[in-house]
Amino acid sequence: MAHLARLGALTDELVTLLTGTSTKTERAKFNTHRESALRALRYSNYSRTNQFDVTARLEGLEEKFRIYNEDPLADALGERVEKVSKLQTKWAPEILHLFLELSDRPLVNSKAEELDFLKETETDTGPPLRWKDLVAEDPLLRDKHVWRNVDFGAESSDEDDYDETQSELSETTETTTQLSLEENSGRRPEDNLIDFSNPKALSELREAQFWLKDPKVGEEKLYTVKKSITELQVIREILFMLSGYPTSLFEVKGPEETNITPSKSYFLKHASAEAFYGQLQCLADYGSALKYLETWANRPQTIPLLQAFQNSITHRSSDFKGHMSKIQSRYIHPETDIVVSLLQVQDELELELRLLSKLSTITRLVDAEPYAHAFRYLEILYDETCTSQMADDEQAYELIGTIFFECFQVYLRPIRLWMEEGELGTTDKIFFLSRSSGDLDRASIWQSRFKLRQTQNGILHAPSFLRTAAGKIFTTGKSVVVLKQLNKFQSMRSSESSYEPVLQFSTVCETGPLQLAPFSELFDVAFSLWIQSKHHAASTTLRKILFDSYGLRTSLEALSNVYFMADGAHGASFTNPLFDKLDTLDTSWSDRFTLTELLQSSFGVLPSVNKDRLSTTVLPLGLKNQDISQYRRTVKVLSIIRLNYHLSWPIQIILTVDTLSSYQRIFTFLFQIRRSAHILARQRLLVDRLYSTSRSNERSLYYSLRTQLQWFVQSLYYYLTFLVIEPASSKMRQAIEDAIDIDTMIEVHSTYIKSTCEKALLGIKLELIHKTILKILDLAIRLEDSQAANTLASKEARDQQQEQMDLSMASLGLPTPRKAETTKPQARPYTKTPRRSFDDSSNSEQDSEVDVDLSILSTSMLEHARQDLSYLEDLRSMEADFNRLVRFVATGLRGVGRAGAVEEARSWDVLGEILESGLGQVGGISY
Repeated sequence: MAHLARLGALTDELVTLLTGTSTKTERAKFNTHRESALRALRYSNYSRTNQFDVTARLEGLEEKFRIYNEDPLADALGERVEKVSKLQTKWAPEILHLFLELSDRPLVNSKAEELDFLKETETDTGPPLRWKDLVAEDPLLRDKHVWRNVDFGAESSDEDDYDETQSELSETTETTTQLSLEENSGRRPEDNLIDFSNPKALSELREAQFWLKDPKVGEEKLYTVKKSITELQVIREILFMLSGYPTSLFEVKGPEETNITPSKSYFLKHASAEAFYGQLQCLADYGSALKYLETWANRPQTIPLLQAFQNSITHRSSDFKGHMSKIQSRYIHPETDIVVSLLQVQDELELELRLLSKLSTITRLVDAEPYAHAFRYLEILYDETCTSQMADDEQAYELIGTIFFECFQVYLRPIRLWMEEGELGTTDKIFFLSRSSGDLDRASIWQSRFKLRQTQNGILHAPSFLRTAAGKIFTTGKSVVVLKQLNKFQSMRSSESSYEPVLQFSTVCETGPLQLAPFSELFDVAFSLWIQSKHHAASTTLRKILFDSYGLRTSLEALSNVYFMADGAHGASFTNPLFDKLDTLDTSWSDRFTLTELLQSSFGVLPSVNKDRLSTTVLPLGLKNQDISQYRRTVKVLSIIRLNYHLSWPIQIILTVDTLSSYQRIFTFLFQIRRSAHILARQRLLVDRLYSTSRSNERSLYYSLRTQLQWFVQSLYYYLTFLVIEPASSKMRQAIEDAIDIDTMIEVHSTYIKSTCEKALLGIKLELIHKTILKILDLAIRLEDSQAANTLASKEARDQQQEQMDLSMASLGLPTPRKAETTKPQARPYTKTPRRSFDDSSNSEQDSEVDVDLSILSTSMLEHARQDLSYLEDLRSMEADFNRLVRFVATGLRGVGRAGAVEEARSWDVLGEILESGLGQVGGISY
């Protein structure tokens, strides 16, 4: 029962795994599969053999054979198991299992020799063929002339066997014996002198010069005879070839005679033709590389950078030739017994040949690029050094790395001159810096006087491994130039450290804790330290001078006070008189001299502001003075007033002209907001002046709309000043204090003013929203002008009614009350006229309508205007416009804020949320 229970549980698990069903999901289907599986398992009397167990037993048996040193048995077992496994039958495991069960102590009873009995017997092919039987059958084979050697030289090619000329081989053996080192060990160079008066000696000399032998000419045909030479002669020819001298063993081809190939007319008696020719071909390839390298090094060059590379190549070639001279002297005048070995010589020269061949490859790469820069080979050397290090080729890594640093020292000369003296070579076209032509003012030294050279593709004209450091090199030289202009160069030199890291392969790559780091990282670290030794003193000195001597902090505070009106009281003292003149239609409101005087008196009293640096500029309006009543109704007219705060030229390096224009844009926006706030706050609510002149619904709608406009203006001004300008300015000042160089300071300030403009809704993306906000600000002027016009109209109506009553009483003989002397109120009559809007970007008139102040119009025109919209209808129209425009601004800001992930987008989302929440709390009253 236990067996059946276990079998049932295992069957349930097997069915669930194979079919994916269970009693919980598909009970009927699961039971069907379960019964089928149990029926097959219960009534199966014969189970299959475990093939994995059989394989493990066979592998164990084979391993046992090998442990007991019965490798033949193990090999035979493995061979036969493999044959059985390849049988296309499913009973292979059963067959092997049967053999295992039938085996009886196979290690003791099995013999490898017994396997021979399994081989099939060969059929008898008859008696073997013997030589004496052939001779008995063919009498011609008994003639000895049949076995003589035949000269096949006339029919053989240059690459056939060389054994057919036995006599020549014997002569070679004698010659080799005569040139043995044992007989020549005591000879001197003077012994090689030949007396040309002796014909026999001259003949012997010519006979020894194997390369002068002419091909033999037979009576019927011309054929080439390969000349056998000794190994010592081959070594001499190879050394001559590698030295650049003409030889007989090698042929020179090509337009510049740089392609060297081995000759096929010579051979070594103890080497095969293929092996000998392959060895000569390998050496000829090296010789071609050396020949090309020497040809390239001898080309005339006028660029110092290329001359340095040629000098390095010449120096390495000279060392290699010195090494070959030592080998030649060893064979010419041996001090001890030596073995003449071509392989030994090749092994001695292999390393240097391989390294020089790499240099030849570099020169070929430079020549392959038709318009390559002079520093192109520096990039190739740098890449090859990195590659050699990664390939663990220590010799190539050291050689090419050393040559790279030797040539790089020449490229460092203009960099050193620029960073230490701030000077550029007039004829240096390789350096990546250039000077602008023409005379420029000192304020443009940093931005315009010097430029980075770039290719047509916009890539810096410098080696690729220097492009990341080019910016700091550029900044350091400009700092030195500015210090010279400020007469502070000597103070910088006195504080400069004399320490300078040495840029050599031994100091950069072979010493220090980073020896195992990649070469690119080693070079970057070393070169950064070298630049820092030049950069630190110049940047630190210039920063200190800008802060201490030229008041960079004070200039930043002055810009904040003037353009951002950080001090609200002084800002109001400048804006309020101007707004009052504009409301009273005073044409002097835009007078440049009056504005400058007002600006200096308002902001000049602040400690950080120098009033002598303040001035104003007024752009042309494009309208006549008598049209002031038209353009005063829009805040856009304020954009014609430009503030100027003149900075010293060293400060203008940081606070550029472009950034000052952004300051002006922010000031204009704040100026326009203050305009609307001023006109809304002009009427104090101490006495309800509308009580006697307006109906209750008009008064309620007016005060509701006025409250909403005040809320909008104050919320917008709060957002710009407290949420945008003040936090960003504090962060910017601290970042400039922490900046390490001038470029960083410029980048910090440029990023700050750009981000502030974007957050202040002055970017291109929010141009439509900004224009909508200006329309809302114009509503404030329109509301107050409408209310003033309505008050004036009501006053005139009461005066006319009083006059009629006085006339009636006079006609009846009744006394009339004495008229109180009153002055004409300064309130503006309300009307609706065709209007024009002022566009600050183009200074042109548009066809849209603008509410115009009509306080200076004649009485007849005022009577005509009364026929337009009533005061209540105009209030309702303004309320509808306000709600529509504010909702558009809020929705647009929230949408843009959610779409972006930048800091500016989060600020827009905050302002949109403020406006949306305010609309629900400050709502208008509709009638």
